[in-house]
Amino acid sequence: MRRSCAFGRLFPLLLSWGLQPAFSAVTFLDLSRAANMGPEQSFDGAVAGGEELREKEGLANIPQGPQTLRGVSFLLLDSTKNQGRSFVVLKGKRQAGFPEAVAFPAADLKAGYLYFLHSCRWGGTAPNVTVAEYDVIYGDGQVAVIPLRVGMEITNFTGADDTPASFLAWWHKYKNTDMGISLFPWKNPRPDVPIQTILFKSLGKMPVPLLFAITASDTELSVSPVSPKPEKTFQTDTRGWIPLQAPACSPAGTAIDMSFLLDAPAGKHGRIKADGEKLVFEDGTPARFWGVKFNNKNDSLPGLSLPVAAQILPFYGCNIVSFDIPPADEAAPDLKDLVESFKAKGIYVELDCDDQRVVSSGVCEDPAVVPKKIWIAGQATQNDPTDNPGVPFNFNDDPMVLHPGESFPAQLNCQRKLGIPFLSEWFRGWPNEYLAETPLLMSVYGTFEDWAGCLNIETINGGIRSINATSPNGGKEDQPNDQAILDRDPSFDFQLPVAALAYLRGDLKEGKVFVLGKGGDGLKALAHKTGVNPEGGKFKTDVSGEMKAKVNERTQSIISDTGQINWQGNVGVAQVSSPRFQAVIGFIGHRKLSSPIWQVESPNYFASLSLISLTKTNLWASDHMLLTGMARMENTGQVYNATKTKLISQGQAPILVEPLQAKITLCRYKPDSQLRVRALDASGQSLKTKVHFKWVKNNLVFSWVPGAFYLEIYKPKK
Repeated sequence: MRRSCAFGRLFPLLLSWGLQPAFSAVTFLDLSRAANMGPEQSFDGAVAGGEELREKEGLANIPQGPQTLRGVSFLLLDSTKNQGRSFVVLKGKRQAGFPEAVAFPAADLKAGYLYFLHSCRWGGTAPNVTVAEYDVIYGDGQVAVIPLRVGMEITNFTGADDTPASFLAWWHKYKNTDMGISLFPWKNPRPDVPIQTILFKSLGKMPVPLLFAITASDTELSVSPVSPKPEKTFQTDTRGWIPLQAPACSPAGTAIDMSFLLDAPAGKHGRIKADGEKLVFEDGTPARFWGVKFNNKNDSLPGLSLPVAAQILPFYGCNIVSFDIPPADEAAPDLKDLVESFKAKGIYVELDCDDQRVVSSGVCEDPAVVPKKIWIAGQATQNDPTDNPGVPFNFNDDPMVLHPGESFPAQLNCQRKLGIPFLSEWFRGWPNEYLAETPLLMSVYGTFEDWAGCLNIETINGGIRSINATSPNGGKEDQPNDQAILDRDPSFDFQLPVAALAYLRGDLKEGKVFVLGKGGDGLKALAHKTGVNPEGGKFKTDVSGEMKAKVNERTQSIISDTGQINWQGNVGVAQVSSPRFQAVIGFIGHRKLSSPIWQVESPNYFASLSLISLTKTNLWASDHMLLTGMARMENTGQVYNATKTKLISQGQAPILVEPLQAKITLCRYKPDSQLRVRALDASGQSLKTKVHFKWVKNNLVFSWVPGAFYLEIYKPKK
């Protein structure tokens, strides 16, 4: 990342110390006059006599002079050159003799970012309690207040670690005591306004605030993801897990081939337009879109992957692809060729770009291009590795099924404005052992909420583009490399067929309208067709509960007003039951999960299973069905921290798949001796492993086959 700003008066001083400005230039604020304590003092008011006391208090071990901590440059005071004082201490209830506040002149400094190196003693307060603050006083008299909370922007000196808002910058251990100081980055909301003074102020709580250095920069500095504190690590026991191999051939003509959902060529029904909350084509044909958004973070689009994506997406039922198109002054693909390559397959294209030099080209008049601004987009993301460059990085491995009110569907519903078509965009980054829950939940709620479009955001190297495609002449194209495999989301890849079919066919009933205010109740948002009531809008609300949805705040559970979604947040299980589509998602291990159509039993800790009819007939009579099952996945050798909130090592290829075990009972209206069950690989091709099944009265009973991605229930062709 580029970094630049003036050294100012500090430049000669750095040279005198022998410190060469090899990379970015920053400005260090002068704390020397305000510094009131040094490493040879103790908080007992006596000189720290003896090595034991010095080590126990830890102050003497804090580095001095120019330092680079977590990749950010700081200038810590040298106590030998400042009358024994090297840092600032403010008052707290345990140390009331220190000043309440000190001010540092900033000399009309302009800065886009400030980086504070600080800590506190006696910091045992809740993370929602503000114990101190920085007041950034601008030249025009306005003040920006930066609250400091222990466990957020600041940490206690003992037991310090990374927090959601700060980074452990320096760490020291003496016997069983960890010590550390934190780096807190702050983005200045007024970078072009001179800063006159920075006030460091205690609020008189128990903690005693400490400040060691402040660095200013006009550009954002990259904070290293590598903590100075050695991590306790955790590795999942993956012995017996199965290496995941990319599909070796095309799924064309198999049970997972959903290309029949696409109506090629795209644009044949005329332009797309809004009809209230729905989309229709000019000839009156209803429109609904399921697909992917290729998010390149303003980098140029990868040329080789586009033809491959155009070949693969139809098989997985994707009828739209959205692109972040770079501005005209950056490398960009030929938009006409881009649209034509997908149009012929029946895939519509959304061009996401605000540069009118790009989007005003004639290609946007093509009916295969989704008109800009035809819908309002909502977005929910989690674990985006592009926001955490390198490893290790923090991530949330917490499954949605345990927190329905905070899930992607709940977040998106609260972003939806009723009365206009809604596009949901969502991204859940790998690694995450619970990724298998996401595609089906998004498909279910896309149908229940009647979203006009549902897009999974993909990064350049991830997802379906790393699956091998078979070209018409039989050769493989765009063989994925190891990095592409490690970055991909295999659970999305292999659940695409059933998710697309259930959503585009509309296999669930729509919910009834229930209007939420901004930041409304997430659980209620899941129980109804919901959104934000626009100004002047008149939509039905569920004031008296007449829509029959059941919401239980205590157990974090809901039953939708259609009765087809039963989400038990307290145990982390979501069940979906409709005539042509069934699903069980979450912590299904050692439970009997049943509906009038099927029963599932599995010893797997976490899994996602779905059953869908591949015909127009309901499941209790259909003669062609697809069963999809996935458990947990990890890269080989993947290493976490002890609490599984940080990835220490990404590991290497291949991805390992936890073998799924399940007993399936299908409830039929009568036995059918002609039905067969076969196991399919990731390409939809038949495996040699035989699936044993039997009839028990009107029930077809069989077990999952290890190594299979799908089970197909079918009648052999005569």
